[in-house]
Amino acid sequence: MDMTTEMMSDAIDDAIDSDEAEEETDELTSQVLDEIGVDVSSQLSAAPRGKIAGKNREGASSSGTDELEKRLAALRNP
Repeated sequence: MDMTTEMMSDAIDDAIDSDEAEEETDELTSQVLDEIGVDVSSQLSAAPRGKIAGKNREGASSSGTDELEKRLAALRNP
């Protein structure tokens, strides 16, 4: 039984171990991007940095919470 368990464990470890596959995937991806002329590093360095302005979510959350509390109270007191 121990030998079977060990063999199964080794087989699973071999299947899951993807270091080589990951390296090959990265190399192939880089090669394809180079061929089509995409320079990811220069595009990322030119990307704007900072926070994105958004709506004030605090008001929406509190009104949503209030609504949920009302619904919960209605369920408790039919």
